[in-house]
Amino acid sequence: MARRMRLGNRRRAPVWLVIAAAVAIFLTVYEGYRVLMPFVARDPLYHEVNFGQPVIDNWQYEGENEEGYLLFYNPANGDRAMLPPQSRLFGADGKWVVIEHADAASLTYAEPLEAAPWYVYLLLLAAFGGSGWWAYRRIRARRGRRMRTWSSRRRDPRAPLKAGGPKRRFKARRGSRPS
Repeated sequence: MARRMRLGNRRRAPVWLVIAAAVAIFLTVYEGYRVLMPFVARDPLYHEVNFGQPVIDNWQYEGENEEGYLLFYNPANGDRAMLPPQSRLFGADGKWVVIEHADAASLTYAEPLEAAPWYVYLLLLAAFGGSGWWAYRRIRARRGRRMRTWSSRRRDPRAPLKAGGPKRRFKARRGSRPS
């Protein structure tokens, strides 16, 4: 073979290109999931219920009245709850949910963060830890921790060599002064 492949001289892709590709892949998967599962809420923490289905424990969504108020009913003890149309929280039996969208036939809500499964916390921790590690490595890589020394070529070539060999002195970087 006249020509060998040189792996060491390959250029790395620019960081902005890698980030753009990651965002594009994420959006493709996200939108693909929505196309495949059209009746599932987009956010994995969102839940959608229809008329008569439970929201919190026994509390069922009963739609809207003629004025737009949201109605909830608990068949276990016969209690009723009515929320104004602009309300974003519904609390019952010591629990609460965040209302994302409501109409006469369906209600989309998100459970509080405490109700998230354990693997959501694990994924968040891994994402924050990985991005922090990556940022730390990038900052350390850009600094360049080499010590600058005086060049040995500046010495007079006619001068006799000392027994200890040429001495190299530390040369501080220009512009970097201790404060």
